[in-house]
Amino acid sequence: MALPLVSIIIPTLNRIELLIQTIRSVSLQNYANIELIISDNASRDGTKNAIPHLIDAKTKIIRRPFTLPLEVNVMEAAKEARGKYIMILSDDDLISSDYVSTMVGAFESDEKIQVGLGRRILIDGNTNILYRSDPLSDSSHSEFSEKWMTQYFQSQNAHNQINTIFSTFYRRSEWINSGGQPPLSGSFFADTIPFVGVSSTRSKVFYSPDALFLYRVHQKQEIQQPSLAGRQKFLGMFQFFQHLKPAMGDLSYSDGLRAAIIKYIISMFLGSSHEFTKDEAINPYVLYDTFWDYLSPNRTSSPNPTGLSDK
Repeated sequence: MALPLVSIIIPTLNRIELLIQTIRSVSLQNYANIELIISDNASRDGTKNAIPHLIDAKTKIIRRPFTLPLEVNVMEAAKEARGKYIMILSDDDLISSDYVSTMVGAFESDEKIQVGLGRRILIDGNTNILYRSDPLSDSSHSEFSEKWMTQYFQSQNAHNQINTIFSTFYRRSEWINSGGQPPLSGSFFADTIPFVGVSSTRSKVFYSPDALFLYRVHQKQEIQQPSLAGRQKFLGMFQFFQHLKPAMGDLSYSDGLRAAIIKYIISMFLGSSHEFTKDEAINPYVLYDTFWDYLSPNRTSSPNPTGLSDK
C-alpha cells in the first residue's frame, strides 16, 4: 500500500547556514513520501543561490519578492501543499530521523488523532544540547483532546517539553479548515489556534517521547525593544482570543479547558512582558474576566483564578 504524502513547510529568512541543517534533517527521514516546500521570505544572504544545490526534484521552492509576516508566508506556502498530512518546520530547527514515520503510523492507525507532538530538546547555534526535557510520558500514547489539552494548559512545565507550532503534525485538511496559522500582532500564540481548532470532544492528541524535535536557541533569533514587543504582544493577545472563539467548537463548553487556556495565555504574556504590564498597570484578573466572558457560550461566571502574577 502506498505511503500517504506528508508536506513539510520550511519558512526561511536569512538563515542559510542553519537552513542547510534543517533541510538535511528532512532528507534523513526514514519515511519515503515527503513533499518539502521551502518558502524563502525575501532572504538577502545568498539563500536563493544556495537552495538549488541542497534539494531534490520533489522539493518546491517559493521566493517572496518582499518579506511577509511569518504567518502569512506559512499560509501562502500551505496553498501549495498536496499532502494528506502537514507540518511546519522552522529554518533553524531539526527533527529526529523517525519523526515523520512515527507520526504517520499513529495517525493512520487511529482516525480520531488530530494533533501529533514529539519531545522537545533545546540546542544552541552549534547544535550542542542545552537542555533535554523530561518526557511527558514513558511511551507513545494518545489521549482525548479535552483532557490532554486541559492538563497541558494547566501545567507549569509542559510548554517547555513540547512545541505547538514548529514540528506539530496535522491532517492537512483539518489544519486548513481550522483556519491555519492566522497573522497576529507580535506573532502571539498564533500556533495555538490550529492546535485547538482541529480538536473536538471526540478527537485525540498523540505524543511520542521518541520523536525528537530539536529547538534551536541562537543569536539570530529576532530581538525587539521590551516596550514595543510588549505592546505588540498585548494587541496580539486580544487578536488571539478573537480567533480562538470560533476555533474551539464544542470544546468551548468545557469550563476547565477554557479556564486553563486563558490562564496559560495571560501567564505567558505576563512572563514575557513584565516592563510593559508594570508601566501600563495591567490587572491580570481583569484580563481573565474579560476573556472568560468573551469565550463563554452561556456567559457563565468565571472561576476565581489563582497564581496570576507578572513577577
